Amino acid sequence: MDTSKVKNALQDLIIRLQDAEKGFSEIDKATSIMPLKKWLTIYSKERHEMHKALEIQMTLLGGDADVKTSFLGDLHRAFIDIKINSVSYDGEFNAIVTEIERGSTRLIEDYTKVIDEVQMPSSIKDILISQRNKIRYELTQMQELKHELESVEA
Repeated sequence: MDTSKVKNALQDLIIRLQDAEKGFSEIDKATSIMPLKKWLTIYSKERHEMHKALEIQMTLLGGDADVKTSFLGDLHRAFIDIKINSVSYDGEFNAIVTEIERGSTRLIEDYTKVIDEVQMPSSIKDILISQRNKIRYELTQMQELKHELESVEA
C-alpha cells in the first residue's frame, strides 16, 4: 500500500466535500424555498462531518489535511448564484435541485473511483463506502422531494 496515494485520494475528497459544504451553505442563504432550506442545512452539516472524519484518517496516516475549496468549486458556486438569480421563483427549485443532483452524482463517482482504484486500509475503505452510501441516499431523498413538489404543482 502506497500511503502517499491514500493521502492524496483523501485530500481530493476533503476538498470536494468542502466545496459541497460551502455550496450547500451558500444556496441555503440564497433561497427562500423552505422545504429545500431544511435539506441544504442538513447536507452542509453532513459534508462538514464527512470531511472532518477524513481529516482524522489523514492525520492517522501521518499527513496534514489541507482544508480548502477548489477553483472549480468556487467557479461552480458562482455559476449557481447566477443561475438562481436569473430564474423565476418557480424555476429556482429545479435549478437548485439540478445542480445538487449534478454535484452529488460527481461526488459519488469520485468516491467510487477512490474506493475501486486506491489500495487502502479496510478501516478507511469502510468510512468511504459509508459516506458514499449516505450521499446516494441523500440524492434519492432530494429526487423524491423534487417529484413530490412537481406533483403538487401539476
